[in-house]
Amino acid sequence: MQSDPLAQLRDIRLPIDISWWPLAPGWWVLMILAALTIGWLILSLTKRYRSRLYRRQALAQLQRIERSAEYQLVDIFETLKQTANIAYPNQHFSSLGIAKFIAFLQDSCNIAVFDDLPDDLGPALYSFQSTDQKVLRLKVLTSAKTWVANHQVEVENKC
Repeated sequence: MQSDPLAQLRDIRLPIDISWWPLAPGWWVLMILAALTIGWLILSLTKRYRSRLYRRQALAQLQRIERSAEYQLVDIFETLKQTANIAYPNQHFSSLGIAKFIAFLQDSCNIAVFDDLPDDLGPALYSFQSTDQKVLRLKVLTSAKTWVANHQVEVENKC
């Protein structure tokens, strides 16, 4: 008696599924690089946000000055000098006269600011309210906001 050869066949066994864990070394390297990149990005964005704090504070101060009913040019230039002291700590631009300080403000910004100002601003700084003064204050305030938002701070090379 011969037995049926087909009866001796067994079903094909499939291999077990490949597990996703443990990960291959390439995935570990990729995850570490991604974590380092995200960490560096968070640190650099935080540093940039903190380094621009003085700009946000100066713009807020200029907004408060603008909202006050009787503001003077002196208040605007006081805020600008404080901002210049923070942006350029070792250069003492705030001790310059008004004409030289305005020239510094114009040189440190890529956008044209403080144009169309009278040649002698000294008397205008402490003068009383007039329609000409209101126009001048508006021009100076607009230029001040532009300068605070867009001035360039040179980075010192440290060894």
